[in-house]
Amino acid sequence: MVSYAFSTIIPEGALGLLELKNIPKRLEIVLQFKKLDEMKVRSYLTTLVLKQQRMSRYASSSVQIEQMVATSQQLKREIDELSAIPLQFRFLFIVHAHTQNELEAITKELAQKVQQLGIRVDTPCCAQHELYELESKVGYRISSNISLSKFYPLAGLQILEPNGIFLGTDEKGNPIVINPYSAVNGRQNPHWAITGTTGAGKTTTGAVLIDRLRKLNNDMIVIVVDPMANYNQFFQNEADFNVVFKDGDSLGLDPVKLVYDNVVSSGNIADFVIENYGIPAKLRGILISQLERAKDLNELMDNLEDLAKRKHATEYRKLENFLLNLVSGADKYVFAGNPVDLKNKKFVILGLKTDDARKRRLASTMLMLYAYINKLPRDVEKLILVDEAHFLFEYPSIAQIIAIIYRTARALRTSIITMTQLIQHYNMNQYSREAFQLANNKLILKQEKEAFDDLKNLMRLSDEEIQFIIKSSRGQGILRTGAITTRIQIQLTEKEKEKWRTE
Repeated sequence: MVSYAFSTIIPEGALGLLELKNIPKRLEIVLQFKKLDEMKVRSYLTTLVLKQQRMSRYASSSVQIEQMVATSQQLKREIDELSAIPLQFRFLFIVHAHTQNELEAITKELAQKVQQLGIRVDTPCCAQHELYELESKVGYRISSNISLSKFYPLAGLQILEPNGIFLGTDEKGNPIVINPYSAVNGRQNPHWAITGTTGAGKTTTGAVLIDRLRKLNNDMIVIVVDPMANYNQFFQNEADFNVVFKDGDSLGLDPVKLVYDNVVSSGNIADFVIENYGIPAKLRGILISQLERAKDLNELMDNLEDLAKRKHATEYRKLENFLLNLVSGADKYVFAGNPVDLKNKKFVILGLKTDDARKRRLASTMLMLYAYINKLPRDVEKLILVDEAHFLFEYPSIAQIIAIIYRTARALRTSIITMTQLIQHYNMNQYSREAFQLANNKLILKQEKEAFDDLKNLMRLSDEEIQFIIKSSRGQGILRTGAITTRIQIQLTEKEKEKWRTE
């Protein structure tokens, strides 16, 4: 029998769930596949849609075409959003039996069981011998490594990556050893998105990643931006630069200097300032031009003051008045002064101690940017962890900056980890969604039932997997690394539990 079509909501490891009452002498299941050229596949998908549109004009669009178009839309999303690899594939089921009656009974039952799992099979009468010899061209279809990965657990999936760290165990008790910097299992980058409700084990999981990766690689550079200062306590005797900034401390995180040093575009900083200070959009052009003419915030303000004194310069005066909020009041402590020097530091924790949510957001954004561009050596693996990132994702201008970092950090051998309490925080705007999709390692710990739609739309989990997430206990969740999705129980030693207790 040959299978070349399956539902998009099949259970994980579907082919491993086959239980037959009629036991065959032998059952062989073969997955044949070949990598396809992405541009040719895109052209084929476009042709399918056009064919459907032409047929629909004459009310003659077939069910088969409709199904193929629906499947093609899923494939296009996987290629566009998940960097999936298009594959030509088919499954073959070869049944061996002692008698013909036995063969027919087993084949009938197998077809029913497979169909219940969401897999459609066919028994082409004209190509039996060729199929048995794995030669016939009957039944090939197009899918991707993302969709087909659901079948991988057939052989007893284990994530045991070379030079990796032990993270926990899967539902069968097998160890999960992962090396996020290694391009294996379909993984394209070392970035993470980690989310879990209060008490789910999110923060301690971040500590596990940091501690075990550092022990594996002594040369690794780790920088943590923590708005709640938990990590400052976790590693107070281990970080070689551990500081908690308080309300009255000057951080020296000058956004204009970031533009001057070609770290962030003037447009991105302009959007950040406009959104956080309520500046009218019509002043954006002036702000961008002045950002590109100044080397720091003080020079920007001086230039605006000079321009505002001229005739017909009301727009410059308006902009200057808005920007006064950056150099006066509570916000001046974020932008004024000199930034910390992170050169030659291998383990840095930058914490904040403030009840001011606004300052927490501004400071976290700037600290993240300064950590990212601190002229770190490119030949060394680096990790930048940003905890409580939901403070940042709710603002599109900041979420866009994070998405840019996710896109560019891979070339710098840098892993970016953002951590939020709820998966909904990654669905706040188009840039937060982009950041989520750009992370090739996603760890989803316990979520509330209100997260059902986001778990389905963002993670594309089955109903069964979503219920597991909602009902999970501390440290339990679903890990997606590259093309592989597995359940996981994060494992801490008793010493680690005591050291990293958060409540």
